[in-house]
Amino acid sequence: MYPMKFTTLSCCLLVPLLSTLSVNAYPADFNEFRANKIRSAFKHAWHGYSTFAYGHDELLPVSGSFSDSRNGWGASIFDALDTMIIMGLDQEYQESLRFVANVNWASTQTPSKTFETCIRYLGGLLSAYDLRPDPMLLTKALDLVEQVLLPAFTTENQVPAAFVDVPKKRPIPSKTVILAEFALQLEFARLSQVTNDPQWEKLGNHIIEKIAQAETPLAGLYSISWDAATFQPSNTSYITVSGGGDSFYEYLLKTHILMDGNEELQLQMWKQAVDSMHHYLRSVSAEGSVFLAEALGGKKYLKSGELVCFMPGNLLLGARYLQEPAYETFAQELMDSCFKTWHNSPTGLSPESWGWMDQASMVDSNINATYTTEQKRLYKDLAFIPTQKSYLLRPGTWRIEGHTSHIY
Repeated sequence: MYPMKFTTLSCCLLVPLLSTLSVNAYPADFNEFRANKIRSAFKHAWHGYSTFAYGHDELLPVSGSFSDSRNGWGASIFDALDTMIIMGLDQEYQESLRFVANVNWASTQTPSKTFETCIRYLGGLLSAYDLRPDPMLLTKALDLVEQVLLPAFTTENQVPAAFVDVPKKRPIPSKTVILAEFALQLEFARLSQVTNDPQWEKLGNHIIEKIAQAETPLAGLYSISWDAATFQPSNTSYITVSGGGDSFYEYLLKTHILMDGNEELQLQMWKQAVDSMHHYLRSVSAEGSVFLAEALGGKKYLKSGELVCFMPGNLLLGARYLQEPAYETFAQELMDSCFKTWHNSPTGLSPESWGWMDQASMVDSNINATYTTEQKRLYKDLAFIPTQKSYLLRPGTWRIEGHTSHIY
């Protein structure tokens, strides 16, 4: 097994292509039908990117311009490498390889965000290398680590800095670091596997071991904000499985599986986190939907975000790997509620964040008091309250549990 990055250019365009079909309208060979639709969506998006933004990080589709929020190294190209291989788009892949070979990591004048650089650039290179081995990809990955990622670890406690000054090859000091930004161990572990060099895996594991030693009021769940100097979680920061915490919990299980079960600590941390999610954060709304709340100071706050919808897939992976039906049941509950945030929305798109009325304590919830009249009206229509009414291309999956009710 190996880490794979799926570009938003492909996976996130499935909804508008399939949402007009009823379940009964799906052709008999649905997998082939889906594959062709997704491939067409990718090619459409890639044509727009290639025409208006090639070599830059992102396409701005409305203006026909581009942005370089990820150092201007062509993040969309690296993100899409494995997708092109999987889709059999050899011409696009060969063109992308030529671009990748000529990227100069030292060319950027903007700080590199350690986590984003790791998952997009290193993850993209390793995923492509796993699918179609090419020495250039591995050389490029090692150059990236040496020039951009390794300097992040040159702090007093060897905990990676959130940002790196690439030209000077040194970490940029900050007071706090976000929990999800410590999730570097998956790519680093895979790099050690393909290079037979354990130093990268050790760097990733060092972070996890230090986190495991930290005290937390909810076993296995950690505040998203950490003091960069002391490497202790902030007691004024909240606990969430959504943005800021998501990747940390996601990678624990995946790294354990990637390493053939050798990373026992990460599996135990994942299991403890899931147990605490179920015990402390699980909230049943007045309409019976199950959401994962946030916590601060021992109090539950009824708010969540679309990023938490990775958790059903992560739970299903754990359920199949560990043969544990309880995880699958929990996943089904969360998937149902995530689906409703899409299905019940007038646009068919989920909001970035939402709140709800808890079945057990509707009156006492802190967040309920902050709802406007308009939000309360929306609650009657949607069975949840959009608190950030925007959509940032968040994908989802249905394959493991196989329920066609989630194909949307």
